[in-house]
Amino acid sequence: MTAEHTRDEIRFCVALGDGPGGASNRIVVYDWFAHGDASHGVEPTDEPAAAVPPGQQPPPRGGNAVEVLVDGEQAWGRVADDLEQATGEIQIATWMCRPDTELRRPRSLALAEPDARERNTLGATLERRASAGAHVRLLIWGMVFTPIMDRWMRRWFWRGRDGIDVLEQDYPGLTGSYHQKTMTIDGRVGYCGGMNLKENDWDTIAHEAWEPRRFPHRSDGWSREEAVQRRRLPPFLPRHDLMVRIEGPAVGDLMANFAERWRQSCAARAQQWSTRLVDRVRTRLGVEPPSPLPQPPQQPRRGDTWVQIVRTTPDGEHGVLAVYRRAIANARKYIYIENQYFRSPELGGLLAAAIQRNPRLHLVVVAWPIAEGEITFLDPSGYYTAKTVAAIRVARPEFRPSRLQVAADAAQGGRRWVPVDVHAKVMLIDDVWFTVGSANINDRGFRTEAELNAAVVDAGLAADLRRRLMAEHLCTTPDDPRLADIDEAFALWHEHARHNADARAHERDPISHVFAFDQAGPERPPFGAGSGLF
Repeated sequence: MTAEHTRDEIRFCVALGDGPGGASNRIVVYDWFAHGDASHGVEPTDEPAAAVPPGQQPPPRGGNAVEVLVDGEQAWGRVADDLEQATGEIQIATWMCRPDTELRRPRSLALAEPDARERNTLGATLERRASAGAHVRLLIWGMVFTPIMDRWMRRWFWRGRDGIDVLEQDYPGLTGSYHQKTMTIDGRVGYCGGMNLKENDWDTIAHEAWEPRRFPHRSDGWSREEAVQRRRLPPFLPRHDLMVRIEGPAVGDLMANFAERWRQSCAARAQQWSTRLVDRVRTRLGVEPPSPLPQPPQQPRRGDTWVQIVRTTPDGEHGVLAVYRRAIANARKYIYIENQYFRSPELGGLLAAAIQRNPRLHLVVVAWPIAEGEITFLDPSGYYTAKTVAAIRVARPEFRPSRLQVAADAAQGGRRWVPVDVHAKVMLIDDVWFTVGSANINDRGFRTEAELNAAVVDAGLAADLRRRLMAEHLCTTPDDPRLADIDEAFALWHEHARHNADARAHERDPISHVFAFDQAGPERPPFGAGSGLF
């Protein structure tokens, strides 16, 4: 019997045989990924994505190169670079798409008129690539599909543009959506995360209150100058979000997910009289109806990182929740969470159990307070956020979640506190494992919404990401020696959170963007609303 333990604690391998030279069976036990009944018993593999039957959870795949992109300036800039090189097929699945979104926003154009910035929009970029021979497929949740309202969508969907297909997918129930955000380019590179192709989903890591580039594309230079002069805040809040860029076998799983959804949407259109009528009109206009996609080809190895693409699906796939459960159970040093929502009492119980097993475990949760943390009888999400926090306080009574804010001092005097719109969906464990994706921490994200996350095991990437995120919010640099030691880094975080909350209460200057808050909630959910709604 021989054993091997990798540097990233990915797996424990046992070879069993009759003798040293005889045949053996190799058993792989892995602890950071979804498996068992949550993912139909899959095993780690380097096999192509086509080997996974439709509707089943993809297995963990080795051989990937992964980059973690933080905030819109870095993430959309990287996307723009890859799009400009596209020659084959671009596949985009998103919750909401506004083609006026500017992917690149250089400071030199911050005060420029819309015509000067048009080239940097998603719409113009996709049309350039289609004109050069690439095929673009765009899949959007049906509820926000706007072929009539949006100038780009109207042109692509009704008049037709060579090489650009637009398709919507309606959610099968009343309380959910297709919330996945993925992109693949030429079958070579893939992206997934929480970032929508919306004009407000962009910011720099500085999250400056007066940033003139956080304006709609159609805004003029005069409006943006108002922000530069600190006379009017930008209409979009500072925004924090993440995306992962992948090359390697896991890209095939992103493509397989897209192909599965594209086939589902094509089949649904063929069964509905309204969409059949629309397709007849489009055919008369010379627009060919969309056709199903084949399974993707095998993707070559590009690196050494293990990645599992995990999903929540309307038909009962709970892979995102499964990896959260396994990773939290593995935590020995810390758990760091950033999420737009923090309203899953089940997850709160899992975090409490982890702390009870290990009272020295560090925990940081960055989220939004509901109604500024006060009791509200109008928003049921306040009840579920308070209940989630209360579950953790059973094990750690002093626990307080964190929020992000920046101070905005206007030219005419006076200070406003501007919240940073935390739209991230990330969890890091022990500088070994992390997940980034579209799934919020609520019952919809874990059980019914259509979501997709990447779960990654790579000690170097995980440690680097923790230091980058902490440095961004603590207003320091990733190479700050205080962030290298986990105990010192988390102590620094809690010191800033307490200091800044007190500074705001007494009208003093904060030392960073991190503030502690409390969330109060009513005894019962308003209107009797169940957790699956919020």
